[in-house]
Amino acid sequence: MHTDRSAILSLVASGRITPREAERLLVVAHEGEDTILRLALCLAFVCLLLPQVTNVVTAIGQALVPLLPAIERALLSISGMA
Repeated sequence: MHTDRSAILSLVASGRITPREAERLLVVAHEGEDTILRLALCLAFVCLLLPQVTNVVTAIGQALVPLLPAIERALLSISGMA
């Protein structure tokens, strides 16, 4: 961030960009760092929670299997294909 900030300020000093443009660039550069941090945190949570999520999805799937014939009949009766 420090080198980005220095480069942006030197562009303002040389007159290549306006202070308003520099402010926008500094905001975007700072948001980019936040985005990388958020992505890293999300990936860490996914890695920690993945086994639990897999177990929950498997349990839901196993609970729904016995209900599939009833769901099929209900959908067929609603659609008028029964």
